[in-house]
Amino acid sequence: MKTFILALAVVFLLPVLPVQAASQEEETRFLSAAKDAFAKHDADALVAMTCWDRVPDKLKKDGKQQYVGAVAAPVADIKLVNPDPNHSNLEWKKNADPRFVELGIGWKETGVIYRLNLPVVKQLKITFAPQKFSDGTSLTIDCAYPVGEKDGKLYLVEPAPVK
Repeated sequence: MKTFILALAVVFLLPVLPVQAASQEEETRFLSAAKDAFAKHDADALVAMTCWDRVPDKLKKDGKQQYVGAVAAPVADIKLVNPDPNHSNLEWKKNADPRFVELGIGWKETGVIYRLNLPVVKQLKITFAPQKFSDGTSLTIDCAYPVGEKDGKLYLVEPAPVK
């Protein structure tokens, strides 16, 4: 009887347990790879760290170009942080991202909605080195790339059409 109750409990409780995120080793590997990519100004390394599942060719091309610009700037700090709950499941609406304009003027009217191609489990937070200006002021810029998990491995994620 105890075995039956245990089996029944597993069947009913397993679906409600939280999904375990990538291992600490995977987080360390991913963060190290990201730091290396920025240190070496290697956009191709970021491309290799990205999940391109279902991403249209135009957005792939533009995403790769964004990486080229990002790795060109000097970086002060790179961290893997918990995602901002307000930005974890983004949906792009008309004119929300300039890259979508080039997909076609009526991309939203066709009924295609874009969302990140993996659920966001972390964010790669990049703080760029301060830019100093001749008037003595400086500007520090940071950004966060959404990170998803697939088969125990972390990836940078990109927008893709919702199925």
